[in-house]
Amino acid sequence: MIKSINIKLLLVLLSIVFAFDLVFIAIDRSSWRFLSKPLLLPIMIWFYFTYSKQDVFRINQWFLSGLILSFFGDVFLLFGWGFMPGLGSFLLAHICYIVYFFKIRKKNVWIWITVVLLYLGSFIYYIYPYLNEMKIPVVIYGITIATMLYFSINTRSLLLVIGAILFVLSDSVLAINMFVQHTIGKELVVMITYVLAQLMLVLGVVDVEKKNRIIQ
Repeated sequence: MIKSINIKLLLVLLSIVFAFDLVFIAIDRSSWRFLSKPLLLPIMIWFYFTYSKQDVFRINQWFLSGLILSFFGDVFLLFGWGFMPGLGSFLLAHICYIVYFFKIRKKNVWIWITVVLLYLGSFIYYIYPYLNEMKIPVVIYGITIATMLYFSINTRSLLLVIGAILFVLSDSVLAINMFVQHTIGKELVVMITYVLAQLMLVLGVVDVEKKNRIIQ
């Protein structure tokens, strides 16, 4: 009962902080986001610890590492100089997610490689002329997140797949917003899809833990 209340309170807290962050984006007060954005992933991590049936020492280390690295990515991206460290943090986070998905995979669904590669190729073809000196880092990141999406499909977990798709959508819009044309509307889409992606991944991981009762 107490645990159920704590879970609901954490979701309410996450919703409040998230709402403030979106408002700060909408009114173009990026400096105010230092008060909101760095809180999102710690609340998500707290939610994961609370919602999971595993004890602290059996929490999945790969997935938890991905969440922690995402937190650092969020913080770095708040600074004007922080794009490359932020990109690196999220790149490592996705590698952690890939390892976790690989460990819990059910069956390789090879046909989806074609779909994922088609999207990746189309997106890279579209954005490549705008990247200038960022071509190599962005292409590497794109390949990594596409790999993350493919391995999420192999887990046969709907929540994990939805989370991965939202993550790909968020990063795609972020790239367009940064390198093609910046608008506040796209920035809002980036943040909404990003937070929902992380939340779906947390819910998906907990669902896998509950079904398997073990950490792979």
